[in-house]
Amino acid sequence: MRLQSQRYRPWVVTLSVVLTWWIGATPPSSAYPAGGGSLGSLSSSPKSPTDVPLRTLRGRSVELRTDTDPRYAKKLQNKLDSFIAQANTELTRVLEVPKRAVHTTIIVFESQQRYQRYARRHAPALVNNGGYYDGGGRTVVTYRFNNSMQLFFHELVHAIMAEHFGDHHFSRYTRRNWPIWFDEGMSEYLGSYAVKGSGIHIPAANKGKLAYLGNALRHRAFVPLRSLLTARPARFSGASMNIYYAESWGLINYLVNHAVHRSQLPLFFRKIRSGVDGLIAFKECFGEDLVAFESSWLVAVKELIRPPSRPVSLFSGHSIDDWTVHEGGTWRVADKEIRGHGNTNYNYLIKSEVPMKDFTLELEMMVERGTAGLILGNNYHGEYPYYYLVDVARDVVMLRRSYTATRIDPVKQAFADLPLGKWARIKLSVIEGHIALTVNNKE
Repeated sequence: MRLQSQRYRPWVVTLSVVLTWWIGATPPSSAYPAGGGSLGSLSSSPKSPTDVPLRTLRGRSVELRTDTDPRYAKKLQNKLDSFIAQANTELTRVLEVPKRAVHTTIIVFESQQRYQRYARRHAPALVNNGGYYDGGGRTVVTYRFNNSMQLFFHELVHAIMAEHFGDHHFSRYTRRNWPIWFDEGMSEYLGSYAVKGSGIHIPAANKGKLAYLGNALRHRAFVPLRSLLTARPARFSGASMNIYYAESWGLINYLVNHAVHRSQLPLFFRKIRSGVDGLIAFKECFGEDLVAFESSWLVAVKELIRPPSRPVSLFSGHSIDDWTVHEGGTWRVADKEIRGHGNTNYNYLIKSEVPMKDFTLELEMMVERGTAGLILGNNYHGEYPYYYLVDVARDVVMLRRSYTATRIDPVKQAFADLPLGKWARIKLSVIEGHIALTVNNKE
C-alpha cells in the first residue's frame, strides 16, 4: 500500500477518527457474504503460540528479551536506548533532577496470548493490561501486537521515576492524596513520541490522548480537576482508565508548556517526594483557586484539539513506528510504501489523529490478493471504537457500519473492476455527516 496524505479542514470538532488500514488474506468471496457479514467471519481460532526461547539483546540501559522477529528486535533495542537517554534529558530539564543511571529489563512478547500466560503466573491482576512494570525485578513486561511503542516507553518511565522517588514498589500510591496523575501523566508525557527519520523524538503531542480529551469535552464527561488530583489507583483501570490517563497527560503537558507553571514543577516534585499531601502541594505551587486553574487548562486543551488547516501526512515514507500493528500480519516500509501481508487474524495498522467533523483522506492502494480496506473509528471509551469499514477487493467495494464486535451491517455495495497488482486511487470524504467514496475517480 502507498499512503499519501490526509487533509483536515477546520470545522467544529464532533468526533475523533482513528484511521486504520487492514489487509485480510481471506478471498473476498468468503470473507464478505452478500447481504451481511461480520469481522468474525474473517478470523479463525488463534493457535497457541509456540514458546520459542526468548532472545536477549543488551543495550546501554535496557536489556531486551523477546521472541519477536530479529530485525524488529534490533531496531526496537536501539529505540529503547535512545528513549531512555532522551527521557533522562527531558526529566532533568522539567524537574531539575540529576540524570539517573537506569538499567532495566523489558520482555516483549510477540503475541498477547503468550503475554497473558506469563502474566497469569507472575501478575494475575494485570493479565488484561497492555503491560506492566515489575519493580521487584526492575522489569517491564509487555507484547508487540496491539500495543504501540508508546506503551513500552510509558512503562520504562515508571522505572526511571521509581529511581527518583526511591520507590520501585509503588508504595507511594497508598498514601492519602498521592498524585497518581503525576506519575501516570509524566509516563504518558515522556512516552509520547514522534518519528524522526529512522529514530524517535520525545516529547511529542499524543493525538490519541487528544482524541479522548476532545470526546470527553463533547460528551461533558471531562473529569473535574479536583477529582483528577485526588484520584485513587482504581480510577486508572477498568472503564474509567482512558479518560484519567488522557487527562493526566493533558495536565502534565499543560504545566510543562505554561510560562509560569513550568517553573513550579520542580518545587511540586520536591514537595511530594518529601511527603507533602499531593493536593496541598498542588495548591501551594499552582494556586489555591482550582476553578480558575481548570478554566485556563480547558482553554489550552481546546486549542490543542483544533484540527489543523493544512494537509497532514500520515506516513513519513520511512517508518511505521508511529503506527500500531493490530493482531498480526507482516508489515514493512519499502520504496516509500507500506507493504503488508495478512494472515488469519485481523491484520491492520492503527493511527490516531485529532478529533474532527469533516475531513478528506486520499491514498493509493494496491491489492495483490484478498481484501484491503479502511476503518474509521472513534477514540472514546463509552462507544464501540470502530464506526465504518470500507472493503476494497478486485470486483467489489463495500461500505459497512459496525455497532458492536458482532453486529456489522452493510450500508452500500458497488461492483468494481480493480485489477489485482495495480495501484488504485482512493478518496474518502466525510462532510457534514455524509460519507463519499471514490475509487479511481468513480463514486
